[in-house]
Amino acid sequence: MNNKDKLPEFRVILERVVEDEEAYPTGDDTPHYEYQGRRTKLGGRPDWMQGNDFACPSCPHCGKDATFVAQIDSVEHDWDSNPHRIDSLSNEQKWMFGDVGMIYAFFCFDCLEPVAVFECG
Repeated sequence: MNNKDKLPEFRVILERVVEDEEAYPTGDDTPHYEYQGRRTKLGGRPDWMQGNDFACPSCPHCGKDATFVAQIDSVEHDWDSNPHRIDSLSNEQKWMFGDVGMIYAFFCFDCLEPVAVFECG
């Protein structure tokens, strides 16, 4: 991999979320775009962009449901509330997955197999 293909590095600061709290606000009173770019998290349940009926993927080895581990948001989404935004017309965005997409990581703890899923708006 050459430096041209390398994504800019971000430090991730982990903070445990108390029970029944969410990593970022969601719900009918929160506009869907308000937290785009800031939805990266570990654990809990995946925040599916295309609705709640998407099934967690199966382990390619044993076929059991894989465990949700993390979601990685389009960090540089160009929205005023996003502190990491980069002008979408500048060709400088590196952390944009499709149309403000999300990468979801799952893991089978029995087989030690990772599984990834991608969705975009």
